Amino acid sequence: MKKWFKRGLFALVVFVIVALVGAAVFLLTFDPNAYKNKVEQLVFDRYQRQLSIDGDIELSLFPRIGLAVEQVSLTDKQSDEPFAAVDHARFAVAVWPLLWNRLVVDHVAVSGLKMWLHRDAQGEFNFMDLLQRGPNEVAQHTSRSFFPTAQAQSTSMVPDASQAEFQIDIAGLELKNGEIHFTDEPSATQLRVVDLELNTGRMTFGQPFDVIFKGALQGESPITDATLEGQAVVQLEPHLYRYSAQRMNLALSGHLGAYEASAATLRGGVELLTHTKDIRVRNLELSTQGKWRSDTLALDKVNMTMSAAQLNAKHHLPFLTTQKLQWRLQGLLPVERGQSEHKVELALDVPKFVMEPEQVQGEPIGFSFKQTQGSQMFGVTARAKDYRGALAQLHVGQVHMDVAGKNAQQAYKLGVSSPAQWEQTEQRLVFPKLMVNTLLDNEALNPNPAQALFSGEVDWLFAQQQAHVVGEWQSANTQAQLQAQLQYGEQERLQLNVQAPQIDLNPWRAQAKPAPDTPAVKPVLAKMLPDYFDWRALATELTLQAEQLHYKNYILQGLQLQAEQKNREITIAKLSAQAWSGQLDMKANWSHQKQSGKMEAHLKQIDMMPFSQSIGAQMALSGTGDIKLALATHGKTRLARLANMTGSSQVHVKNGSAFGWDFWQYLQEANEAVRNVFSGQVQSPAIQLNPQLSTPFTVFSYDVKWQQGQGQITQLQWQSPGVNAQVERGYVDSVNQQMDMDWRFDVKRKTLPDVYQHLGAYSVHPIYARLSGSWLSPQLRLQWQELKHPEVQQAIDQGLLNLLDQPIQSEGAVPDTATKTLGTTIKDLLKK
Repeated sequence: MKKWFKRGLFALVVFVIVALVGAAVFLLTFDPNAYKNKVEQLVFDRYQRQLSIDGDIELSLFPRIGLAVEQVSLTDKQSDEPFAAVDHARFAVAVWPLLWNRLVVDHVAVSGLKMWLHRDAQGEFNFMDLLQRGPNEVAQHTSRSFFPTAQAQSTSMVPDASQAEFQIDIAGLELKNGEIHFTDEPSATQLRVVDLELNTGRMTFGQPFDVIFKGALQGESPITDATLEGQAVVQLEPHLYRYSAQRMNLALSGHLGAYEASAATLRGGVELLTHTKDIRVRNLELSTQGKWRSDTLALDKVNMTMSAAQLNAKHHLPFLTTQKLQWRLQGLLPVERGQSEHKVELALDVPKFVMEPEQVQGEPIGFSFKQTQGSQMFGVTARAKDYRGALAQLHVGQVHMDVAGKNAQQAYKLGVSSPAQWEQTEQRLVFPKLMVNTLLDNEALNPNPAQALFSGEVDWLFAQQQAHVVGEWQSANTQAQLQAQLQYGEQERLQLNVQAPQIDLNPWRAQAKPAPDTPAVKPVLAKMLPDYFDWRALATELTLQAEQLHYKNYILQGLQLQAEQKNREITIAKLSAQAWSGQLDMKANWSHQKQSGKMEAHLKQIDMMPFSQSIGAQMALSGTGDIKLALATHGKTRLARLANMTGSSQVHVKNGSAFGWDFWQYLQEANEAVRNVFSGQVQSPAIQLNPQLSTPFTVFSYDVKWQQGQGQITQLQWQSPGVNAQVERGYVDSVNQQMDMDWRFDVKRKTLPDVYQHLGAYSVHPIYARLSGSWLSPQLRLQWQELKHPEVQQAIDQGLLNLLDQPIQSEGAVPDTATKTLGTTIKDLLKK
């Protein structure tokens, strides 16, 4: 028995020695590089990705089994585009734990890792196939399966700990000189993390471990240059398709596009379920300070915070759950030196909200925006509550919004309220009972405040990028039916149709106040939110029909208006109305870009008296007249537009009177001055603009040619009983509001009224007068040296010019010390 035992023991020892020697010889002669092609083929067959190992694979045996590889790369699925690459990787495996079905990796060191992450136009990431099981297994589960069956076979690159024959335990991972490139097609974002360094604690599937990293965030779209560092407790559970990071603490500083962050921190926890494409965020806290600089907006001292106790979402599914979500933003808009701060504040509060395909419910949601600078303010507050129904047919009981603004001159407020309905299939939002209360408070309004109410319906079609508005506008003396259609997207366009029996714009027009003795300094108005929208660039079509329209002193009846704004140009294609007992037809054009415009207007058979009064003419006309205007101008200011005005204006009036002066009274006063010269008691003839005085006429017409703001009177004729008149030379200055006209009056003895027959002696020779000076107070000077009347010549010889020393000016005009006396004026004319 001992003999057989000794032989057996000897044979066992020999077998062990031979086995060990054989294993040593095999391992010493084993070349892992010979299996490169097989490994590459295995990866391609399983993942449709191309694995390339360009460097050598080094294998070490003692004291631990170690493996080192160089120049390894992996492509995207079914593509030649790179997904990942490693310059050098090394790890060591403990031998003895393998005997107990445990894979203990002592240390993993990776250098020069590069990854290219991509999100396509459909929102899919290029690494999701590596985190999911194969299609055969996925088909075995419903979309609601959170835990796969034990018999399912995984094709994920991440080991499945639930089905592995041994457990994986990595003592730690060290990454140096890493790079992660990220491209997002929907937002055209291109970012990368460079100089990435990462260290982890002990890594085991299903157990949390620490991760610490730092790097530099760079990019071209948007331009980014920032430092990034952080830490978190990470847990990987591939068998449950769950990956989480808790107790995150990320810090960033630097440029992120237009935003320069002096500090930014992110805290909280996030969990990703790849099988159901869930993302869950807990105890989120985001805080950042910095400044914003873009081509259109500058914001200093930015302070933004965001917090949420819970935030859940599903990729590709309308699922969102939030609890205690709060967002705050504060900042300062730049101002000129010496001005008060221009503050901007935004806030969003979502206490509790659940959006699922089957139902939508939650507490009221609130939003606010506010701008303030000194006495100026603009603000918006909105609130929605009472959600009912599924997402496919969602009803919101009340949506309320207040829009308010205030400056030194006025304040306004819009109160908007309506229930709302959302139709998911048609992508349609309807406000069926929209009510808009408008209030304008301005001391110059009469009455103050002005108020209006709009009631109607808004139909917003998101798929067609259209919004339709139908309703009724009611305000003082105004009731109008409105129809509007807004097209937005690549090109914005507004079509507006208004029909009304009466429109009164005067309650919304500030009345002009008397000018103060000392001109007030015009306040500098801050740029508020509505000012950032370029309303001149909005393509607009307006069709207006009103039985009567009131504006200032103008009353238009049977108004028909067709106007369009396109390519920053306003065109009034048609304006037709009955006005001043006649007919008005007009078309006009104004280019915002060129700051130029033109106008053609024709007033036919109008009553000149109310027309003169409505335009505030100093010398009113009565009678029936026709007016034609064809004018063009350009310039950025009112004075510039007046100085550049060109074109023509024509006026033709019949059977009326010119109010403000009386030709016969003036001629009679001049005649008395001549006859009284020999007595030494001379009263100079004076003309005063007096509305009670008038000169009748049968025909009054004139033509003016405008060039650079100067109007040359090419023709002016006056016909009345007993006298005809014309202007031989004349011009008007629209910029300085001056005029200068040389009149010729021809007295007709045969048609002289009986009361003026004693002036028949002046019918032999023409009478000349000069009308000049300001539009508001012109002066009329009789040209004595041109009179050929014998008595006038004799009076001049006897010293008439020395006696006429009283200045002539219009009634109510401010005396001018520089005004010449009539005698001095005539002397000067005689000298000339």
